[in-house]
Amino acid sequence: MSLGPRPNSAPMPLSSETIQRLTAATETNPALKLLIALVGIHALYPHKARALPLTAIDFTRGRLTLGDINHPLDAFTQQATVDYIHLRHQRWPHTRNPHMFISSQTAHTRGPVTTGWMQPLLRGLPVTAQQLPEDRILEEAAATGADPQHLCAVSNITPETGLRYTRFFHPDPTDSDDVSGCNMETS
Repeated sequence: MSLGPRPNSAPMPLSSETIQRLTAATETNPALKLLIALVGIHALYPHKARALPLTAIDFTRGRLTLGDINHPLDAFTQQATVDYIHLRHQRWPHTRNPHMFISSQTAHTRGPVTTGWMQPLLRGLPVTAQQLPEDRILEEAAATGADPQHLCAVSNITPETGLRYTRFFHPDPTDSDDVSGCNMETS
């Protein structure tokens, strides 16, 4: 069975210094804090975070639900959401936009923010939007013995992507577990 060509590089975990810099940057920016929580803690890919509906956060049950994703909300994400929603209501009290993130361009529409909204938030940070979910998936892999099937199920990734993350722990792809039957969305 062929899983296709091997990716050029395996994802690498973020350094503790990078994480400290991210944490410091989020202290004064509620939008960045929530984006970091969704992408860095819940491993949402940036396009999913930008299009996240308000209804995906369920404070009553303490869950983030979006399609196949159903994660418990940690305290950081709950607080980040509360802080951002407060800011959102201050800036655009009458918006009917159903998305969590809105901007001055989207507050009077029903569309999500664009990548152009996200880029200035991340400017000057020591990471890209893609590195944040990669770090979270690597953390999950470390905690579960680098099981690619588990990563596929939890992170909603393809078998090929699951193997890409396990290569950090098992550099030889023939050492990785079988991922047959893991049939998730392409990342």
